[in-house]
Amino acid sequence: MSSEINNYITRSYNKKGYVILNIFNKNEIDGLKKKIKKKSEIILKKKKWNLSLYHTCVDDDQNQKITDQKNRFINVNNKIINKINKNRHIKNILQNKWDHSKFLIPDQKYLIGKTKKTSFKNIKKNEIPFRIVRPHKKKKYISAAPPPHVDVNATRVDKKKNKGQEYIGSSIQFTLWLPLIGFSKKYTLRLAPGSHKFNHPVNTLERNKKYVSSVFSKKYIEKFKFKRLNLKKGQAVLFDDNLIHGSSLNMGKITRISMEFRLYNFKKVKLSK
Repeated sequence: MSSEINNYITRSYNKKGYVILNIFNKNEIDGLKKKIKKKSEIILKKKKWNLSLYHTCVDDDQNQKITDQKNRFINVNNKIINKINKNRHIKNILQNKWDHSKFLIPDQKYLIGKTKKTSFKNIKKNEIPFRIVRPHKKKKYISAAPPPHVDVNATRVDKKKNKGQEYIGSSIQFTLWLPLIGFSKKYTLRLAPGSHKFNHPVNTLERNKKYVSSVFSKKYIEKFKFKRLNLKKGQAVLFDDNLIHGSSLNMGKITRISMEFRLYNFKKVKLSK
């Protein structure tokens, strides 16, 4: 039965480019929320407040400092990383894509493209990015939800050529997206199922300084259909680095909090000595 479930999940991933997995328990989710709250309090200078009501507690300047990409991470314990490492479904999907299942989660400087190499010393810090998205209100908040994109390699677009045309390269990483607050379709990630099977032309990307990843032109994404998922506490979405996702506006009434575990192909990461 276990092998049948594994095969079903792998087939589902191959078809859609993502899969929902049960990974963490309630205490682990609550522990991650506490870490994000504690880091936010460095800027907020207050203790008695509710993380789900973050949007009522911060002004735009405070939000900018808290969500600045250089600092938008927490250090998680090894127990959290080991849960991902030992998940048999993740292992099977990585094995199917890479011919091995060994991954690294690089430090934040590497992820945002500030350095081209990382080290085991930095990897052991377990720096995991989080994202805070306030409820969507036109003309009030600048959206923290980037437009449709794929997760490029540490801000660098790896390219491949076919018949003279440049396309975005893939097979470098997977993203494990974990919601901590906001689990319904009003809050969750907006995905384009099956878009990971396409060769996305480099010339459909638009330059931007606002987001880490290059985003697609509106004309290009019109060919894809998007959906949002209903999730449960402790569930995470593992998706392909070539899967288009984004414009995941928070349409609910509370602040959405999520984390992004970047599982990099061990053989593709440049390590310093």
